[in-house]
Amino acid sequence: MRKWIATFVATAALFVTQGMPAAAQDVSAQLVGMWKYVSLTQTETAKVTKPFGDNPRGYLIYTKGGRFVWALFSDNRQKPGMPVTDADRANLFTTLSAGSGTYKVDGNTLTATYDTSWHELWTGTTQKRKIEISGNKLTSSAEPTTSGSGAQIIFVQVLERVE
Repeated sequence: MRKWIATFVATAALFVTQGMPAAAQDVSAQLVGMWKYVSLTQTETAKVTKPFGDNPRGYLIYTKGGRFVWALFSDNRQKPGMPVTDADRANLFTTLSAGSGTYKVDGNTLTATYDTSWHELWTGTTQKRKIEISGNKLTSSAEPTTSGSGAQIIFVQVLERVE
């Protein structure tokens, strides 16, 4: 009789959990790994631009321990001359983006807290992203932010799983 009850409970548990939607930890587990940038768009007052070009280069890594690190480079970076001038340095600075920090996932919302950023403006801040993982693609949309002119800006990045 006990064997029958144990089998019934195990079978019932299997049927109950099969129909359950993926939990936040499942999305978090899917997020872990290395992702390659495919595109980054910026929409400001209905005008869409690609600040890092049509083919941005770089990677974003999410760890099991809740950390992230990323580096993003424009597709049109120019090698500086020698010696490197201040103009060269400014051009190189404006064609890259990088940072690191910690993250948490709640449903399809990723909350990132930056402990470093290439321009220091994000260091110490927390930002939210809506994320969607479909196959080997990760789409991340930032909450709207306000530009210096008061316009609303939305960033959307698409990445492809590398490992």
